[in-house]
Amino acid sequence: MMRTLAGLLLLTMVVGCAGGASIRHYLIDPVPGPVLAAADAEALVVEILDVELPRYLDRYPIVRRGADGQVILASGHQWGEGLRLNLLRTLSINLSEQLGSVDVSTPRTRSASRPDYRVLVVIEAFEADADGRVRLDARWQVMAGSDHSTLTTRLSRLQSERRVAVGDHAGQVSAMADLYGSLSAEIARELLAPASQRGAS
Repeated sequence: MMRTLAGLLLLTMVVGCAGGASIRHYLIDPVPGPVLAAADAEALVVEILDVELPRYLDRYPIVRRGADGQVILASGHQWGEGLRLNLLRTLSINLSEQLGSVDVSTPRTRSASRPDYRVLVVIEAFEADADGRVRLDARWQVMAGSDHSTLTTRLSRLQSERRVAVGDHAGQVSAMADLYGSLSAEIARELLAPASQRGAS
């Protein structure tokens, strides 16, 4: 009798899993952009220290904000890997293309070269709002490669031009990739700026 019940329970679990809704997975891909560095400029060596995320974003389901401060999780639409790791790799690729340098490292791809600059990004918001606009709020720092002294502190607030409908997860991810590419370009321009033009803001 016990074996029969156990068999029925196992069969129920298998059928339930097989009949469940499929999960779609997404990544924030690099966004091709123009090379911002001069053709004859010496390639910079950059170390990305980290891309920090708030806890409500650092999870697999894609997040959207609702009214009255609600956080809505799309259980059937998830990131293909940890969002922080995805953003680290994508920032590295974006900066590498924009700076014209192959030597842009992350905590997972350390370089043997001594960095000219170090970059730290702290994301405060990165999701679709209740009004359908995707926004990215991020504080970031550029530090000297020699002694970690802070050269620049910035706050970037970016927002998508178009609204993303509820349930359009692919559209949300695409808008997030575009905004992240814009943030990467802001950081790249700062890395290429003359020292006299740098400062906190």
